[in-house]
This record gives sequence, C-alpha cells and structure tokens, in this order.
Amino acid sequence: MKGRPPALPALAALCALLLLAASGGNAAEGTGGKDKPSPPTDPTDTPETADTPAAPANLPAAHLDIAGAKDGARPAGSTPLSGTWTVHAASDTLRVAPEPILDNWLAFGPEIREKSATILASGRALGRGSLQSRFGAGLYGKNGFQLRFVPATRRIELVRRGVVLLHRPFPLAPEEHGHLELSVRPERNHWIVTGRAWREKEKRPRDTAFKYKIFAVELLFPLAGRSTLFATPYSGEPVTFTAATVYYGEYVETEDPAETEDGESLEEKK
Repeated sequence: MKGRPPALPALAALCALLLLAASGGNAAEGTGGKDKPSPPTDPTDTPETADTPAAPANLPAAHLDIAGAKDGARPAGSTPLSGTWTVHAASDTLRVAPEPILDNWLAFGPEIREKSATILASGRALGRGSLQSRFGAGLYGKNGFQLRFVPATRRIELVRRGVVLLHRPFPLAPEEHGHLELSVRPERNHWIVTGRAWREKEKRPRDTAFKYKIFAVELLFPLAGRSTLFATPYSGEPVTFTAATVYYGEYVETEDPAETEDGESLEEKK
C-alpha cells in the first residue's frame, strides 16, 4: 500500500495556531503580533524621565500678612498661644508685649504633618547688657524644632521641647534686624535639620550654619503642627517681627535677574 501524502492543510493550520499563541493572541486585535504594554499598577510607580516635570520650588505654605492687618490687631490666620501680639501699623511690625516676662508663642498657617518644610522670619529685640530678649521661629508647633537668636550670649540656638540641641556663635546688636531660616526634611529613617542666620544688610549665606540629624524613633512625638513665632522679652522692650513665611520643602534662593553670578549689576557690567 502506497504511503499517504502528508496532510499539508492540517499542518499549516497547526503552525498558524502555534504562531498565534506565541504572539499572545494580539494578531487578532490588529497589533501586528506585538505585545501591549501593561499599565502600571500605581501611578507613582512610573519612572521619572527627562520629560517628567520637576516639583515646584518654594511652594508657599503660609505667609504672615503683617502689613495687611489693622493697627492693634493680629495678622489674619494667626493664633496667640501665650502673650500679647499686636500689629503696629505705622512701622509694619508685629509686636510682642514686654510684660509679663514669659515665653510668648504665636501660631500661624496650616498644620504640617510629617513633611519637609522651611520657615523664614525676621525681627529685632531691643535691649542692653545682659537684659536682652531672645526670639525666633519654628516648625511643627511646640513639639517641633525652633531656631532662635540669643543676643545676650551672642549666639543662635536650635531648640526642641525646651532643650538646646546645638548652638553656633552669632553676635547680633540690639538695633540690628536678624533673619532666620529653619529647614527640616526627611532622609530614610531620620530627619535632617539645617539653619541659617544673617543680619539685615547682609545677603543670605550660601552655606548653612549647622546640620543636625535626629532619628525618627528619638522624636517620641510626630512632627505635626503649625508654624510658630516666639519671643521672651527680658529687656522690658517689645520684641518686633517684620516678616514670616513658610514653604513646603527646602527653600531655594532664586537668582536676581538684575545681577550677574558674581553679584555685579548688569548696569555696571555694560
């Protein structure tokens, strides 16, 4: 008996089925046999690319509107926790009453919970000799971090829950306005706290005055609360604040378009 010829049509059909299975069945969907990419399970899992927009710098969280408040009132959105705080409209300043002599606190802005933030504030404390007031600004309420000027000891101090964590030399004359910048950011299982201080006629320093690391387990209380100003008027004179602004994340100083990189004005360069 002669051998039968191979069933060519059946063999061709079998090969077609194998090819279709290898292509994932997409040939029937008009994709040319190419696999469709699977969507990410979480939008945050999408990797960053050159086209990914960067997070906005200096995103404001709160601004203490001293100039917009009426004389004798408090800036909108602020809450005194202790002491008497009133605006002196003629000088556009927020004043802390010199009596009674206690730690005066003012809270403002939204609660910031377990997020990076920066506060910038400026003020002045008149006094003489050892009778000089201290003042500063903080993040995350009373259980957070505070940075303050202590003119009597000619230094700045980083404080948390009444404990001085570190200090750096910084002489500030009573008639001078001082600027403070306090920044807190998370890094793995701890927090990094940095600070700057400069006088009214000086530029913001490029380098920080200190860098302090604290592990999250050391905090005992979560970093959550409103931003604060505080002052202790030892001198018998009112402590005055001229500005306070809070930003989400670290503050990034932007270049002045009227100046070149070396600080020389464009007009002088021409």
